[in-house]
Amino acid sequence: TGKVAGTTNFVETNPFPITETLLKRGQERFNIYCSPGHGREADGNGITKKLGLMTTVANLHDPRIVKYADGEIFWVITNGRNTMGAYGPNVPVEDRWAIISYLRALQLSQLGSVDDLSADERGNLKK
Repeated sequence: TGKVAGTTNFVETNPFPITETLLKRGQERFNIYCSPGHGREADGNGITKKLGLMTTVANLHDPRIVKYADGEIFWVITNGRNTMGAYGPNVPVEDRWAIISYLRALQLSQLGSVDDLSADERGNLKK
């Protein structure tokens, strides 16, 4: 459900370990199910918007969405929200979590900064 069992609270973080395999699966599933609306970069500029089929599609880099708990994103994928339909019947649970992992990687690639790195990680950067 994306919620903590027995509560109405959303699960904060993805329950699956983040691995290269999970991210690749998430990218594949994102490109199939999500990119037509949200675009390959998750910026809300997918083909449905370009063709005028959807006038408003969420930019998944919007700070409001970035702040969502992973469980809330899972819930939205499962049940839909606003003009987005429910994907729960079509996308297996594991794939929904893989999509979320990939989305978080996309968000970091667009919104992350060197300040997000530890001092050791910053020291390993090439100038």
